[in-house]
Amino acid sequence: MKQIMLLGSMGLLLAIPACQNIKGDPSPNDITTTSPTENNTGSTSASDSSTTANTNTCGNTSSNASKGDSICFNTQVLPFIVSNCATSGCHDAKTRADGYELTSYATITKKGITAGSPSKSKIYTLMTRTDNERMPPPPAQALSKTQTDVIAKWILQGAKNVNCAVVVDTQHVTFSKTIMPLLATNCIGCHKTGSISGGVNLENYTSIKTYVDNKRLYGSVTYQSGYAAMPPISKLTDCQLSVIKKWIDAGAKNN
Repeated sequence: MKQIMLLGSMGLLLAIPACQNIKGDPSPNDITTTSPTENNTGSTSASDSSTTANTNTCGNTSSNASKGDSICFNTQVLPFIVSNCATSGCHDAKTRADGYELTSYATITKKGITAGSPSKSKIYTLMTRTDNERMPPPPAQALSKTQTDVIAKWILQGAKNVNCAVVVDTQHVTFSKTIMPLLATNCIGCHKTGSISGGVNLENYTSIKTYVDNKRLYGSVTYQSGYAAMPPISKLTDCQLSVIKKWIDAGAKNN
């Protein structure tokens, strides 16, 4: 299965007693992940958007407060899995390689996920393999431990469909702390070395700036006519689009 790497962005903490962890499964306390309102980006620094309500954030911060330490499926798991696993020819709705479709909560949890046990969840175990059977398969880059830890924690918490508001810092918009983490979660899984969908590589500033200058980046994420709609599964939120536009309007600097 390839886009098993998919994979992303609290309330009810599903406490799983250590005695219920089967051999090979980490305790929830052994896994460190980003806060629920931050986008998991693996080796790239996550956004430092504040989870406290203030005039510089876009998104309903108060709705996230009750989520506690729970992994947010809609912002931390789904975008990541779709970007890394549900690409064309792999685990998208059309191909369903090896019988796996990884495009929604229902399809992701239907097969390959055993709530409470990462070691019994085929999607997770394939993500963490180190041989040629890993997912996504070579030549695509392997997922980082930070990325797979988010999936492990989500499974340990019961693989729940926890939905959180997307909170974005609209005041301090930079490439390194705002734009790159956003693209890493929602786009780079399909647009990186070894998996360059449509011939578009978004791994670094230089390549991203190319698509800013030719208008393809903003045209695609805003679903404008004449551009390929990206991400294909669902459009970015108005908050996310607003910071992309703000960064572009300010000169799309490498800051």
